[in-house]
Amino acid sequence: MRHGDDALPGWYRTAAAASWRFLVIVAAAGALLWALVHLRVVVLPIIVALLISTLLLPVVRWLKARGAPDALAAAGAMLGAFLLIAAIGTAVAPSIGDQFGELRPRAEDGLREAGDVLAEPPFNLSETEIQDQIDDGIARLRENSGPLARGVTSGAVILGEVLTGLLVALLLTFFFLKDGERMWGYLLRFTGRGREHANELGTRVYAALSGYVRGIALVGLVDALLIGLALVIIGVPLVVPIMVITFFAAFVPLIGAFLAGLVAVLIALVSGGVLDAALVLGAIILVQQVEGHLLYPILMGRTVHLHPAAIVVALAAGGILGGIVGVFLAVPVAGVVSVVLDYVKAEPPPESPLVDEDEANAPRESSRSASAENSAERS
Repeated sequence: MRHGDDALPGWYRTAAAASWRFLVIVAAAGALLWALVHLRVVVLPIIVALLISTLLLPVVRWLKARGAPDALAAAGAMLGAFLLIAAIGTAVAPSIGDQFGELRPRAEDGLREAGDVLAEPPFNLSETEIQDQIDDGIARLRENSGPLARGVTSGAVILGEVLTGLLVALLLTFFFLKDGERMWGYLLRFTGRGREHANELGTRVYAALSGYVRGIALVGLVDALLIGLALVIIGVPLVVPIMVITFFAAFVPLIGAFLAGLVAVLIALVSGGVLDAALVLGAIILVQQVEGHLLYPILMGRTVHLHPAAIVVALAAGGILGGIVGVFLAVPVAGVVSVVLDYVKAEPPPESPLVDEDEANAPRESSRSASAENSAERS
């Protein structure tokens, strides 16, 4: 007769053991998240430097292949990127500065115009109720841009932290590009017998992250150019600001494309009426089809792919935990987690701490016994 824990069913003991282990994991994750938030002045520059290094690494390798020293290759790649950004900013800054001030009023007018359209046949909705809801929504957006604004309005972006973070990010980017392989080799010394697995997993994570950042940047650039071309042909104003929004919206999959398209449609509705808005909507749908069936398979074929449901959950969690910074980092972090899980699944499963060795081997032994009995009956 069994006493104590042995008297409990196996499923009950397994559930209890799994429950407290799950609570420990949640507590550890919460403590880690708390530490990351309070060390954001250090953590965010590290993440930014890592992402920038994925973009500049091909240039550094190209320069090294032509005989440039490590330091000169890293500095040259960073200087070239700075000059390119400065040139683009100088070319489009005057247009953006003049037009961005008109963007929000035009979008608000588009919302009111959409309400007028819904109040007319064939919709015949209540015009007063629609306009009240639209005015209330616009007022709330003006007062508080929602949970996503916390990442911008909190102390994380006061001037001192921004300047410190920018300086740290620039220095780390230089050292990642110059001594990245040696730094990674030094970190592997702490992995002990798991060095081979740690190296393979780190390589896969960095490759997936590199592919994602480069791919999403190219996808955003092509989307912005195609939508900008469509807006010019249709005759919609504020083309350059909408292109800029479309480019950065690509870094927030699903939600970003929807918001950028909504802004374009609303501005087209105000400037040209329902027909222009419908044409812009059609152009956006066409561009999204090209993106989904052509750009993503070509530009992001080697990177990680996430189900849309996983992307939505990651974006929601990132917005709640980290504000707008969390939204931008949500999908890359989810991609890294996906790569880690894929690697773990490919490896032999470890010994389960929840199931006794005898219980784990019981199904195999019973299967072998059944096979032996079947063989004896046949003979």
